[in-house]
This record gives sequence, C-alpha cells and structure tokens, in this order.
Amino acid sequence: MPAAEGMISLSRIIKSQQANEEKSKKIAIKIRPFNFLKNDDADERKNLHYIQSDEFLNDAKQEAETLLLEAEQKAQTIAAEIQLDREQWENQEKAMYIEQAQKEGYQQGVEDGIQKGYNEIAAEIAFAKEVVESSKKDYRHNIESSETVILNLALKVAGKIIGKQLEKDEESFLYIVKRAIKEVRDYREVQLHIHPIQYQSILSHKDELLAIFPKDTELYIFPDDELEVGSCIIESENGRMDASVDSQLQEIKVKLTELLEGE
Repeated sequence: MPAAEGMISLSRIIKSQQANEEKSKKIAIKIRPFNFLKNDDADERKNLHYIQSDEFLNDAKQEAETLLLEAEQKAQTIAAEIQLDREQWENQEKAMYIEQAQKEGYQQGVEDGIQKGYNEIAAEIAFAKEVVESSKKDYRHNIESSETVILNLALKVAGKIIGKQLEKDEESFLYIVKRAIKEVRDYREVQLHIHPIQYQSILSHKDELLAIFPKDTELYIFPDDELEVGSCIIESENGRMDASVDSQLQEIKVKLTELLEGE
C-alpha cells in the first residue's frame, strides 16, 4: 500500500508538474504572442506607414503627372485653336477686312473726289460771277462814257436836221422867233439878228411880231451873215439872248448831261 501510495503520489507530482508546466507554457504562450504581436504591430504600423507614404507619394506623383499631361494637352489644344483661328483670319477675315478697307478707302476717295470737284466748280462759278460783274461794271462805264458821246452826236445831228428843216420851212423858224420875242416883250426896244437867207421871210411877218409887244415898242430886224441858218439873236435892254436852234440844243444838252451824271 505504501508503495502504491508512493507511486500514486509520484504520479500526482508528475501530473502536477506537467500541469504546472502546461500552465506555464500556456501562460508563456499567452504572454509571448502578446509581446510578439505588440512588437510586430508597431513594426507593421511603421511598415504600413511607410507603405502608405510611398503609395501617397506615388499617387501624388502620378496625379501631378496626370495634371501636367492634361495641362500640356490643353495648352496644345489652345495653341492649335489659336493657330486655326489665325489661319482662318488670314484666309477669310483678313481678306474681308482688306476688302472692306479698300471699299472704305474707295468710298472716301469718291467722296473726296466729289468734294474736290464741287470746290473746283464753286471756284469756277465764283470766278465766272466775278467776270460777269466786272463785265457789267465795264459795260456800265462804257455806256456812261458813251452816253455823253451819243448825246453830243445826237444833238449835232438834230441841229443839222432842224437847221435844214427851218431853212425849208419858214413857219417853223417864225415860230422859234415868236417864242424868243415873248421873252423880251416888256422892253421898249428890241433888235432881232438873223441869217440873210431868212431875213426877208421874217421881215414879211414883222407886224405879227409887233403884235406880241405892248404899244410903243420898237422892233428892229437885221440880217447877219456871221450867223448860221436858223440862228436868232435878240438884243434888248436886258442884254443879248441867243434863241437859235443850236443854243437851244446846247441847253438841252446841259440838262441831259446833268441827268446822266446824276444817275
């Protein structure tokens, strides 16, 4: 019994030791994995951090490269569009603008030409007006200067015509003498001087001439060969009066000349 109990006790001790060892192992296993996992977790996190950093850098680099590529592509697209617009402008719009500028220049040239032509015509019209006005002034001057010449010529012609008419027509000359005597009828003595050709004719009408005067008037008729035919000179107390046709025409000339100069 004692031996059996000893074996049983030894068996129990062995089992107990085994149990303790198993417990120790279990505890060690529990602790070691814990410590191991703890260290590995830090390393893993560290490694994970490095991995994530590398991935982030790679992603950022890749994204930057992508953006850069897109920017380059966009810049190339814009440059191509600009080049295309430039080519279109040179091929189409440039020609259009040139044509428009040429048209505007042509139109401006036409307007300038019209204005220039108008100015030239206006200048020619003004010059023509000046010529016409100058011609009018010269014409008036010539007329005015010619009027005196024409008047003198007309009076001379009239004097000759009247003189010849009076030489033929005794009644006309008698009428002139009567009008002249009426101017001196208030004087007591009157002398009448006429051309010898007309002397007999006037002498034959002496009674008619005396009838013009009041009573007690002496009328003397004298021929004068120094006088022109148609001339009639009357002398009285008042002086000498020329009643001839020429003197009357000269008086008319003076009056007409005064009228011409007064215009």
